[in-house]
Amino acid sequence: MAQENKGKKTGLLARINIAIVVAAAIALALCYFTTTNSVDNVITEEIEPYSVAQLSDGSKEYFFKLVDYDYHYSGIAFYTSHQEVTAYNMGREIYSFNKTGGFWTSSPGSTYNFVEINEKMVQIAVIIKPSYDIVANQKITFYIGSSYGMYDDIMTASMPRFFASMLVVFLSILLFIYYAIMHEKQNLSRELLYLGYFSFFCGIWSINETDVSSLLMNNKIVDSLIPYFCLMLAVPSMIMFFDSYLGIKTVIFRKIIIGYSVVQNVVLSVLHFTKIAEYRETLVFTQVLLMVAAIYLITGMVGQIIRRNFSRRLEICAAGLSLFVFALFVDVAQYYRALGDADKVGRYVFLIFVFMLAWDMIKESNEILEKGRRAKQLEVFALTDSMTGLYNRNAFERQAKVEAEKGGSLEGLVAVVADANGLKHCNDTYGHEAGDEYISIVAELFNSVYGKYGNCYRTGGDEFCCIIPAGRHINMERLKKLFMAKVYTANLEGDYVFDIGVAVGDAKYDAKLDRDFRALLKRADAHMYENKRELKAAIS
Repeated sequence: MAQENKGKKTGLLARINIAIVVAAAIALALCYFTTTNSVDNVITEEIEPYSVAQLSDGSKEYFFKLVDYDYHYSGIAFYTSHQEVTAYNMGREIYSFNKTGGFWTSSPGSTYNFVEINEKMVQIAVIIKPSYDIVANQKITFYIGSSYGMYDDIMTASMPRFFASMLVVFLSILLFIYYAIMHEKQNLSRELLYLGYFSFFCGIWSINETDVSSLLMNNKIVDSLIPYFCLMLAVPSMIMFFDSYLGIKTVIFRKIIIGYSVVQNVVLSVLHFTKIAEYRETLVFTQVLLMVAAIYLITGMVGQIIRRNFSRRLEICAAGLSLFVFALFVDVAQYYRALGDADKVGRYVFLIFVFMLAWDMIKESNEILEKGRRAKQLEVFALTDSMTGLYNRNAFERQAKVEAEKGGSLEGLVAVVADANGLKHCNDTYGHEAGDEYISIVAELFNSVYGKYGNCYRTGGDEFCCIIPAGRHINMERLKKLFMAKVYTANLEGDYVFDIGVAVGDAKYDAKLDRDFRALLKRADAHMYENKRELKAAIS
């Protein structure tokens, strides 16, 4: 019954998982279709500055003429990454994004800038100052239109990618929950936990890179640090998961990559917080390490194919990991080619890949659980008496062997034996069906009294035994009287064609009297036969 409950819980978790994924997909579709309405009929246009000036501090000043734009155009929008921004109209500051993180970072972070304009403005100037030399040559694209309309368009275009990233994080949380609940019951390895960490870090990084996050996240300093932390933490969990999942087992290379990753993360963090070289300036080292990890995994996978170690896991990785690594290379290339959320397909590939991996591992663990449940059922069948439901002779001999191996540690163990009187007479007079009913009734009565304190066995045709562990404070004489009272009540109220008679005897292990478990049973048998003689004498 316990194993069946485990199977039901596992099936319920799987159904809940599928239902949540479907609900999220529906929410994604609803979000997309309910956020596509434009605020007005104004089409957002790309606007070019009529003049660009290079300032002595490394800043660039962009000048825009607004005489050709009427009241329908309420803002100029553009994306900056690690750039300080200030906008002026007629020498008056009308917009700024230049608050840096102090100890945490010298950069204000990344954001979409919306500079409010109106039909009275003739010209505005936008000054953009790079926080680091490495971002000084970023190509900034400017758009003019309705501020709300541009915001809505950016949000709508990015929402599917945002939800895909959210699903990755949600799936990783489900993996953590599943592992916490099932790892002891199913003896799960840490593979599922490593996959959860890997997908969680990649999912958070992916969310942070979406335009939705850029628009909604108010704390740009935190927003600018999250992706670096996640990318650095993703490498060890990525290596540990795939190394275990694929069975690559190249311990030396794995330790080198993970060890180097830890050392690099510490060094880069020290450089960042001492302002020698901040995370954005050293990002290339993290990206190179990601590439090295990806190459290591592909090499390991190819090695498995060459050695012909084909498996379901290898097939999944051959398809999913190849697409993921391809998306990783494309994403890194796009990062340097375009600002903002340039990843168009990588998130979807990663979501599908993680879902495939999680599904395969949970399915595999469920298959193992099912095999264990069936084996347990077979074991129960092999050790259970089909007629009475008590443990059978095989189970008794197994337990007797265990008790015999304990030697001198049997002190306090109690053995109770019982024997049904007149079974042969019942079979000869009323038939074997009545005899079977007789045995079942005696078994039920015996188990109802003694089964509360130990395991009850049917050791022969009409013979029963209960082994009560040491440490139970039981009044055996009271139990014997209770058992006899139940036998008497069964005869009085049962309306059976036969009379129920049972002799019972018990003995508590005593090292002075019993050299082993078998000797204890003999003493209990002797007391049972003594009780049988007393019952016969009482009848006669």
